[in-house]
Amino acid sequence: MPVKASAQLSVPSNNLQASHRPFGVRTLSASLLPPIFAVSPDKERLLLPYSSYAQILDYLPFTEYVASAQVCRAFRQIVYDDGAWINRLIKMNVWDDVEAETYRADDTKRKNAKSIIKQNLAKVQITPLNVLGTVQSIPGYGRHEFSRIYKILAPLYLDLTRPARPSTMEPQVFKIYRTPELQALILKTLTQFSYALTDDDSDERRQRLSGVVEIFENAAIHEFETGLDAADYNNRARRYAAVLILLNGGNTAIQAFIQRSKLLVGAESPGISSCFVVDEKFGQIKLDLNPVKKFLDNLSRGVSDEEVTIRKVFGSNQVVIDKALLLIVERVIEDIIGDFCYVLIERSHETGNIDIYLQVVSSTYEALLEFAYGLLMDDADSEDKVLREFLRPFHDSVHAIVDRVYEQHVDLYLQEELERFREKCTQEIDRFDQRAARQEQETETILRSKYKDLTAMHSGTAAEKFDVLTSFKKMLFLPVTAIGNPVMQFSSTSSKTSSSFRDDSSDRQSQHTTSSSKEQYPSSELAANAAILNSRLASIRTLFSLEVALDLIQGARESIERTALFVYFEGQTGEEAKEQCHLIFVALLESLGFHHIQNGFDRALSHMMEYQPPTYNEDDGSTGKNERPQQVEPLVTFLELVNVGDLIQQMVDVFFEKELVSRQLLNRTDFLSPAVKEKKRFEQMLDEHVALGLNCGIDVLIEQVEYILATTQKPDEFNIYHWSPDHREGSNGQLIDSRLGPTEAAVKVANTVAAHTRLLNGNTDKTTLDVFLQEVGLRMYSSIGKHIKRQTIAVDGGAVLLISDLNYYYKFAESTLRQRILLPYFAALREVSQLYLIDPKSSREIGVVMADVVQKFANIITAEEVLEYVQCRADWLLVKRAVEKAVYGMGITDCCVM
Repeated sequence: MPVKASAQLSVPSNNLQASHRPFGVRTLSASLLPPIFAVSPDKERLLLPYSSYAQILDYLPFTEYVASAQVCRAFRQIVYDDGAWINRLIKMNVWDDVEAETYRADDTKRKNAKSIIKQNLAKVQITPLNVLGTVQSIPGYGRHEFSRIYKILAPLYLDLTRPARPSTMEPQVFKIYRTPELQALILKTLTQFSYALTDDDSDERRQRLSGVVEIFENAAIHEFETGLDAADYNNRARRYAAVLILLNGGNTAIQAFIQRSKLLVGAESPGISSCFVVDEKFGQIKLDLNPVKKFLDNLSRGVSDEEVTIRKVFGSNQVVIDKALLLIVERVIEDIIGDFCYVLIERSHETGNIDIYLQVVSSTYEALLEFAYGLLMDDADSEDKVLREFLRPFHDSVHAIVDRVYEQHVDLYLQEELERFREKCTQEIDRFDQRAARQEQETETILRSKYKDLTAMHSGTAAEKFDVLTSFKKMLFLPVTAIGNPVMQFSSTSSKTSSSFRDDSSDRQSQHTTSSSKEQYPSSELAANAAILNSRLASIRTLFSLEVALDLIQGARESIERTALFVYFEGQTGEEAKEQCHLIFVALLESLGFHHIQNGFDRALSHMMEYQPPTYNEDDGSTGKNERPQQVEPLVTFLELVNVGDLIQQMVDVFFEKELVSRQLLNRTDFLSPAVKEKKRFEQMLDEHVALGLNCGIDVLIEQVEYILATTQKPDEFNIYHWSPDHREGSNGQLIDSRLGPTEAAVKVANTVAAHTRLLNGNTDKTTLDVFLQEVGLRMYSSIGKHIKRQTIAVDGGAVLLISDLNYYYKFAESTLRQRILLPYFAALREVSQLYLIDPKSSREIGVVMADVVQKFANIITAEEVLEYVQCRADWLLVKRAVEKAVYGMGITDCCVM
């Protein structure tokens, strides 16, 4: 019955003393203690939280805990709460949440729960050994299930954990169950049952139970070890292994087996010195991992032998077998392999050879992975997919152990790997630069020394020598016939340039240059300076090397492949390894792009700026459309340099896709990645330098075009009054029909431009190529316009020649340059040429045609420019007044004031 609120508890006052006040002891009366609950007219209300009362009641012995439900309705609610009983079942590890959820979801099944329980219990004979296995996880029946367990197990548990027991009195459990197997099972059951008891003395009882279990366990371990020592694997060892498995899952049996493992006791590691071999020829230390591989193979065979013994000892319990096998492999890796690898890696680092250290760390780890995934396999290279799939969980667990043991070496390795790669890049580029500078210096020294020797033979004084800078400037403005054409010793096709970038070919080039300079030594300071400039132009291709790029990319590939082994480490180590791969790629682009290619482009641009266009050799006697166009050497060589740069960029793209993207080390769309940003910066640098070089090349090419027009086009070729109107004399003295085609100058200009622009096809991106061709076309249009304005064009004969040239230029722009934006410009020139066909007698028509041209090509040509073209007519003085009157409305001579 619940206690009324007005009732007073009778508590002895001498037991209620509180000493928390500093003024002395205070005596508490019963009236000062509040009641447990207050009663309202219609219901009871607890004064403390529900959970507080539940925790207090848990300290009661089980029988008193159940009896407390009779105190009041509130206590009854606490005691009968199904959640509290389910918690006890959970502590015993006999409650199944999945089964309980099926009852909650099915109303019919939940309503018939009581009959289901009776049916299930009727099927089995319940004993203390199997009572925990008969628990049914049905919501609302937690108290019923725990009470049934308590009724069966409590007598045995209380008897076994009795506080004071005579030494001669044997516990009931050992009287009832006489075999070790049954004793182990009942002890395990009672241990599970003890976890559900929360009364005041439950901890002490659990300690007593633990003592009994420990004594039993030690006795079983002793018998198990005796069986192992006697090699009685199939009988005694197996029996007590099963006892220990029933008692605690076999953990102690596994530990006892590992301590007596022949593999751990008898394993011998190879000597560290056997892994380092000194090359007698070069005196260098080389790494020999054959002893390591033999060592790991022996351990792998030892693990296989231990697996056979484990299966004999632990029978058919696959879970225990896998656990025992994994633990013994873990001990092998930690105690034997881990110690050996630590000493090996430390010794390699102490040698001071970083390459050996990097090779040891990566190769040893790779050998360990082969060891891990070759365990329990008859052949490590076996293609038995079924067996490998069956062993995959075991192999993955061994892999994780290897990573944990090897993780201590990864941080230093990653640091050394990146530093060593950067050092290799710097050394390779410096070696190439020094070789190129030495080759250039040797060539200049030979040329100057031979000039000095010749000067000393002809003149004993140095006063007759010209100043080097003065003679150099004079040389730049002299025609090629005076200084000779620049020597071009390389193939002009990009497909054959790779061999010219090798080190041995560079040496052969040096020898060839030296031998050629010996054959034709400069006889003057001017010739010496010209030869030096020619040698610089000829060596533009060697400003950066395809061979160096291949070496650097190969070095980056090796570094990334070594580093990628550690990417699959769990946690921060794996992320650091992946980031290291990105940094190696960044270091590659920094060294290859900004320390090698960029410097080469800068030097090539400086050489191009020093170049002056050579004159056309009129003594070669070559004419006609099919002759080989005269090359602009700096532009040709620079375009070949662009080809090599484009090839290197393609190599970088392939490397990026294969080594980073395909390995899933990088997402190409991750714009925040340092590798992606550095790759874009590298490509931007190439585009910028190619654009600068092409701009300089366009200047040189257009100067060559203007020179061809100025030297090949005869001054009176379009003003042929004293020649036959149907014939003209070519440069070889032959008469050429003027109306059959363009002039020799037009053909040479078109062939020269076509030959140089064709070198870019397929070697640069379309945008860059279009911009280049457009700029070449516009500046070619401007040069042709200037050239026309310097000519005198006769109506009879000359106009036909000019029209043929301009039609030829239009077709050239349409078929070779293939830029739509250029066609209106050359069409405008073609329309302007019609002005020279108008007869002087119809001079007023000239003004009409001029107006039509200006209106049709308003954004291209102005009226003033058209007038300048008309002034090139040979009969300008005759038509001047009529043309000006048509243009301005009256002629200048009509002005009365003037």
